[in-house]
Amino acid sequence: MKRIGVLAAAALCALGLSGPTQAESVRIGYWSSGISLGFGAVLEAGKFMEKEGLTPEYVKFPDVNAPTKAMAAGAIDFAIAASAGTSLSVTADGLPLSIVLATQVADLDFVVPEDSPIKAMADLKGKKIGTSPSGSATAAITSAILETNYKFTPGDYQGVPGNDPRLAQFLVQKDIDAAALRTVTIALLPDAKLRRIGSFRQEWKTLTKQDAPPILGVGLMRNAWMAQNPDAPAKVVAAMRKAYAFGQADKPAVARILQASANLSGPDATAYAALWDSIYTVSLEPADIASLKREFEVFKAVGAVQGSLPDTALDPRPYARSKTIP
Repeated sequence: MKRIGVLAAAALCALGLSGPTQAESVRIGYWSSGISLGFGAVLEAGKFMEKEGLTPEYVKFPDVNAPTKAMAAGAIDFAIAASAGTSLSVTADGLPLSIVLATQVADLDFVVPEDSPIKAMADLKGKKIGTSPSGSATAAITSAILETNYKFTPGDYQGVPGNDPRLAQFLVQKDIDAAALRTVTIALLPDAKLRRIGSFRQEWKTLTKQDAPPILGVGLMRNAWMAQNPDAPAKVVAAMRKAYAFGQADKPAVARILQASANLSGPDATAYAALWDSIYTVSLEPADIASLKREFEVFKAVGAVQGSLPDTALDPRPYARSKTIP
């Protein structure tokens, strides 16, 4: 797997594109094809940023790593669910960005076709395994699990990149042997006849000897924007917290928003909304910081990131200040 940090080199070249932003305005980016779609749709439809006195501009990207690249280029100010792996890498490489939230939990399962002879994770040696593209936290966590828990070398399996719908299609067509798919995707594909052989949560617990689940996505902010708008970061986090609480409290409303904004059917939207509490989080408590630091060390051990993670890469101040906003 290519090192996540290669993205940082490309992004550094684009830093000169950064320009001033209007006070109290915020450009928010998210991956429109991934799991961040649901949270982004609710955040927009509920006008949570506007309710905090902010003027948001939402920018949607078709690629998991695009929001981080756009932020490094000064094109956006905040990514609601940047890849944790890429974010840890670019902040370790010195880009002027800060992780201010944990926003997505890696709630994925390793699955195979129902009639597959593969019965357990150890049987994946020599197989084709579908996962998110290189540079994503999913790809890094998959490598860490296989190489640490099962002693696979990178040559012991073939990683096949793709988004979840494409990987599910590959499984059905028997083009790959297994895949790491989000529980949301599995819930939306009841006719695919897939069988679970492992979960990210359990495998991560085995790997780290800790109960905290792996973090898939983070809230990432540009340091320059934070300095130019000192009161706005806490407002952004407050809006995120209130959107998360809304999703926890009103699943039918979330389903209606997903039907309207994400073109999901009624049953699919309901299934997606039901998983809200297990796939999203909005927090940067000490335990979250410890989990992200541990994640960095695990990624480093398998060559996904390099260097050291400075304490300044994780900034809990906007989260702490958001708690004072009613």
